[in-house]
Amino acid sequence: MTKPSSRQIFALPASALPSGWSQAPLSELAQLIRGVVYQKDKARDKPQPGYIPILRAANIQEEGLILGQNLVFAPEKEVKPEQLLQPGDVVICMSSGSRELVGKAAPLEEPWRGACGAFCAVVRFKSGFEPKWGRYFFRSDNYRRLIQAAAAGVNINNLRYDALAQLRLPVPPLGEQQRLVALIEHYFHRIDAGVTALRRAQAKLQNYRAAVLEAAVSGRLVAQDPADESAAALLGRLRGERSSQAALFEPLPDLPPLAQGWTWARLAAIADALGGYAFKSRDFSASGLQIVKIANVERGRLNLAERPTFINQVEGRIKEKYRLQPGDLLISLTGTRRKRDYGFVALVQDETGLLLNQRVARLRFHAPLNPHFFELILQGNHFRNRFFAYETGNVGQGNVRIAAIIQEAVPVPPLAEQARIVSAVGQRFAAVERIETVIETNLRRARALGQAILERTFSGRLSE
Repeated sequence: MTKPSSRQIFALPASALPSGWSQAPLSELAQLIRGVVYQKDKARDKPQPGYIPILRAANIQEEGLILGQNLVFAPEKEVKPEQLLQPGDVVICMSSGSRELVGKAAPLEEPWRGACGAFCAVVRFKSGFEPKWGRYFFRSDNYRRLIQAAAAGVNINNLRYDALAQLRLPVPPLGEQQRLVALIEHYFHRIDAGVTALRRAQAKLQNYRAAVLEAAVSGRLVAQDPADESAAALLGRLRGERSSQAALFEPLPDLPPLAQGWTWARLAAIADALGGYAFKSRDFSASGLQIVKIANVERGRLNLAERPTFINQVEGRIKEKYRLQPGDLLISLTGTRRKRDYGFVALVQDETGLLLNQRVARLRFHAPLNPHFFELILQGNHFRNRFFAYETGNVGQGNVRIAAIIQEAVPVPPLAEQARIVSAVGQRFAAVERIETVIETNLRRARALGQAILERTFSGRLSE
């Protein structure tokens, strides 16, 4: 093993190593291979002859490499033979717009013909070293701490190759590596079985949520009451109050039948729509009014803690026009093309001091319509399918114009039924959230147990 230098990153103090163990820089234990550099204008977002799938940083997840989605395809001639991934290789994110992704690592578990992009690196362990030992090390929190130390004082969104090469791993004798790997796998098999069961329960809850939502927006969740004022009569009252917009209330052709008492209506007839304002980043401040951006609009939730942005100097007319109020329904208009990772809706509840940013739209429903009900409608499959029918944009970015979607039709039930549906959905979703909280707690416990096993392993303290 090489003599350590002051620049090398130690996994453990030398005095803490068990008898017979040593430490070695990653460059001695493995070949480090840079990712593929390709011309973006020659890349494709779908497979085709002569092209190789390329993994990106987002494909590296804690549960492993995601090989079936979010790929880009580069000409095969751009890929060197050694850059083709082999089973046992570990792919590491070296650079990303997301700090959380930098340093993330996952192994290739099975044969797969592909490579990784220039923002990633490949670790290919040499003979005479148990590759699974290294792979488990890259799953440990100890590795993450070392990577954070390596990034200290540099751009936090990048990991240097020389820092990765100098990363020092604890190295027991080969036989001991293999014995400890077998012990890790014994314990992890039991943990993974529990995690799989928890993930299965999570998926069932997600399916249940989706089923409740679809029942709610199609009139199958609660019973219709013949005593309710019909939606047609409700819209008739709204039309009378807005005679200048009478054309928006004209009957809509070629739409499927709805539940008793329900009717279809254009969004433009029942809500005022507004796209956000392009606030300038040079005007942002540490406090003041909060600007609601795309990242703040999550699925059914307004998350103001996500990358908050403030401004305290705003022209009066801009402040008046783009100020949000309780009951406003927000929808994100930009994301990744063909991924449907936007079009999320969230309701402003009792939050105040908010301004609407560009690429987010606001719908303000006419009284006495229930905005909580239409939050459900806009999360349903019918509306989301229609929303993405208007998607435009280049290979990476997708956009939908608010002017297009407000001409879409949405189902409107009687006003009293809107309230019953909102109440019924709220009760069911609250029960789901309680179960989800228990599942998340147990998943965190399982991860902590796995990390405790790895911590003991790489410090030489794991026993039968």
